[in-house]
Amino acid sequence: MLPAVFLSHNHADKPFVRRLAADLESQGIRYWLDEAEIKIGESLIEKIRDGIDRMDYVVVVLSPDSVASSWVQREVDVAMNQEILGRRVKVLPVMFRRCDPPGFLLGKRYADFSDGSRYAAAFEDLVRSLGVVFNRNAFDPPAHATHLGEALDKAYSKALPVLSRPFHRPFQYMGMTIQDAARVTGGMPNDVGNILLDSDECHMSLEAEGNYISYVDIELKRTAPHRQDQEFDSEVVLGALSISPSELELVRKKIHSHTYYDHRKRLKISVSCLYDGAPLSVGFSSKYYGM
Repeated sequence: MLPAVFLSHNHADKPFVRRLAADLESQGIRYWLDEAEIKIGESLIEKIRDGIDRMDYVVVVLSPDSVASSWVQREVDVAMNQEILGRRVKVLPVMFRRCDPPGFLLGKRYADFSDGSRYAAAFEDLVRSLGVVFNRNAFDPPAHATHLGEALDKAYSKALPVLSRPFHRPFQYMGMTIQDAARVTGGMPNDVGNILLDSDECHMSLEAEGNYISYVDIELKRTAPHRQDQEFDSEVVLGALSISPSELELVRKKIHSHTYYDHRKRLKISVSCLYDGAPLSVGFSSKYYGM
C-alpha cells in the first residue's frame, strides 16, 4: 500500500504546497492538506492531531514564514514526538525557500526545492524517499496547460470556495465499493446503493453499478442560476474541486458543456449546465472514457 503524507506548511507557501499535493497524487500518494480536511466550525488542533496520527510521513515545508509559524512548530512537535517514541510517522523536511531549519530538524537531510528550475529533480528525490518508484510519465504535464494554482485563483476570483471533503477531488470515489464510499464520505446508501450528499455549497451523487461506484456527479450551488446559452470558464469549476486542468485533455467545448479526458485515471469529465436555471455540474465516468 502506498504511503500517506501530512503536508505541514505556512499559508504564505500555499501555492507551492498545492502544486506539491497534486504532483504527489499523480504518483498515487495520498496527502492530508488542511483546506481539504478541515471544515468551518471544526477544531483545528483535533483535526491536525488526527491527521498526523493517520499519516505515514509528515512533510515539513521550510521557509522563513513556516519556521516562524507557531502552528507549523506545533505540528512538527507532535510528529517528532511520535518519531522519537518509535511510532510509524516519519518527518521529512522540504526546503522551499532558504532559511535556517529549526533545531529539531538539524541533521536531517532535506529535499531541496529552493531552486525552482530543479523542481522535477527535487520532487523525484522526495518521492523516492517515501519508498515509491517515481513515475515520470504521470508527473510531466503539458507545458501549456493551466496548473492547479492558476485554477484555484480563478475559483477565488469568482467567489467559489475551495471545497473540502467529501467534495474535494470527487473522482477519488470512482471504483470504490459502496461500503468504502459510505465510510469515507459519511453518507448512507439508498435502496439501490447510491449515496447522496448535500451541503450549502454542493449536491453530490455517487451512483453505483453492482457493488461499485461507477459515476459521480457534483453540482456547485453558487453557480446557479445558469443558462445553457451562457458561456462559462470550466477551469473555475475545476479549481473549486482542486482539480488541475494540467491533468486533463480538453476534447470538446460547447457553450453549455465542456468535456475532458483524464488519461491517467481513464475518466471522462464533463462540466456542464444541464438546463436553464441549473447550477454548473461536473460528472465523472469511466464507462464512457474515450467516447
